[in-house]
Amino acid sequence: MALYKSISMTTTKKQILHKIDTSESLTRQGSFASRVCKLLKDGEFDTVLSSQKLTDLLNEGFGKKVKANNLTALMPPLLKEGIVKIKIIGRGRNKKKYWFPAWIDKNKVENELFAGVLENKALFLTGSDAWTDSNKNFPNIINMLNGDLCIVDPFYGNGTFYLLEKFGKDRKIRFLSGRLGNEEQQKLSNFEINLKKFKREFKNIKMKRYDKFFELHDRYILADNALVVVGYGIKDFANKESFVVFLPKKAVSKFLPILKGIFEKRWKKSNDIT
Repeated sequence: MALYKSISMTTTKKQILHKIDTSESLTRQGSFASRVCKLLKDGEFDTVLSSQKLTDLLNEGFGKKVKANNLTALMPPLLKEGIVKIKIIGRGRNKKKYWFPAWIDKNKVENELFAGVLENKALFLTGSDAWTDSNKNFPNIINMLNGDLCIVDPFYGNGTFYLLEKFGKDRKIRFLSGRLGNEEQQKLSNFEINLKKFKREFKNIKMKRYDKFFELHDRYILADNALVVVGYGIKDFANKESFVVFLPKKAVSKFLPILKGIFEKRWKKSNDIT
C-alpha cells in the first residue's frame, strides 16, 4: 500500500466527511466508494472492521453484493483519497486485512489489533506428530511474525536446515547458536555438505556460532511484533513433547528490546558457521 500517501495525522472526522460531500467520484450513486462513504457518514463504519465484517455491512444495503476477497481490488480510490486505511496482519494463509476510517490513528489500531487478534498462542507438540507439527502447524506461527527475524538455539545441526527453510526466502533471518550436535560432529563431512547446499539456496539466512556456549539456554525467535519461545529447540523440533508459545509485542514490550540488544551484541562477537 506504499502507493497511497497517508493523510495527516491531524485530519479529523469532520474534515474527511466534508471531503466526501464535496467529491463527485466518492458520491457517485451506486458506486462502491459511495456505499462505503454512506456507512462512514451514517456512523455504521466508525471503527476497525475485518474484511468479512465490512462486507457484511455493505451487503445489508442496496447495491451489488460484495465478496470479502474483492475488497482489495475495490478499495484503492478510497485509500488514495485518504478516506479509509488498511492494516494487514499475518502472512500467507493467515494474512488478515482490517479496514478503518482514516480519522482513526493507525498506531492505536495496531495496538488494539495486536492486543485482540494476536493474543498469546500456544502450540502443543506431542512428539509423535513431528511431520505434521513441522510442516503444517509451525508455519501458522511463522506467518504471524512481522519483519526480519533473530533466532537463538544453543545447538545446531542438520535438523536446523529443515526447520529454517520453513521461514522462506523473502526476509532477513539471523540464526545464532553455540554448538554442533553430537551426531553431526561424528558425521562432520555430511553436515558440511548440507550446510553448503543450504547456504547456497537460502542467501537470506545468516548463521553464526557464539563461542560462549554456556550463555545460551532458551530457544526463541525475535520478531518486530512478537517473541516466540520454542520449547525443544530448532534442531530437533517436534521430536519430543514440548510447547511453542507466541507472545505478542504488547505482552513482552518491557524486555523485547533488551533481548534484541543482547542478540546484537552476541551477533557481533560471533563467527560464521562454515
